[in-house]
Amino acid sequence: HSFPTRRSSDLGSVMADNFHKQLVATRDQNHSKDHPFFDLWVRGKLTKEQTAFYCTQHFHYVSEYLNWLAYEASQIPQRDVKAYLFENLGDEENPDDRHLDMLKDYVAASGVDRARVETSIVLPGTDQLQNWGWRMVYQKPWQAAVAGMFIGLESQFLDICKKIVPALHKYYGYKPHAREIRFFEEHVYADEIHGSKGFAIVKKYCNTPELQALALNQVEEATIRRWRYMNSIYWYVLHGKVDDTPTLNA
Repeated sequence: HSFPTRRSSDLGSVMADNFHKQLVATRDQNHSKDHPFFDLWVRGKLTKEQTAFYCTQHFHYVSEYLNWLAYEASQIPQRDVKAYLFENLGDEENPDDRHLDMLKDYVAASGVDRARVETSIVLPGTDQLQNWGWRMVYQKPWQAAVAGMFIGLESQFLDICKKIVPALHKYYGYKPHAREIRFFEEHVYADEIHGSKGFAIVKKYCNTPELQALALNQVEEATIRRWRYMNSIYWYVLHGKVDDTPTLNA
């Protein structure tokens, strides 16, 4: 008696499904939405100015993230991946509605001069996230780098915004769809779409055990780097610390 054999297409979809679950689980292990800084924000315990400072660091990080997108788009031969990277970049950099300008709108509404965003301090945690990202796109196979960017970093922001937006309405006096908070509200919608496409590309092209292992490793690395970046923001905003230089008692 012979048992029915599983069709290879079935097997492939089961493997892809398992890989998807592993990617999500790896990201969620160190997800920045769980960081104490966001817990304070969600409970209305930060001042508007403190939340605006977070935005300055997000500006410095995303400015480089967009450069990583452009670099990878110039390197990757696969047309569908290239098109997705340019689509994402075009959405972020749309001259009529640039996402980083929306970020400055929030900063200005928080009582901080929008011109100070670009000249603000780059904290050590932000600096290491920027530098790590460049090492990733230069040194890692593009399939793993795309996993690190889209799943390890970008897909986190959707969950972060879902957490922050209700607090902006409840504690910070912003009405739903107010221009000042479009940056956070629009990312909930935009990242839903980008995120699913990013996962689809990673699952399509990380098609060997080796590439899948590399992708999972880059996702983990990305979440750790982003968590440290959040630590840097927390210590600076709440305690005025830029670094961990010890002070010795005389």
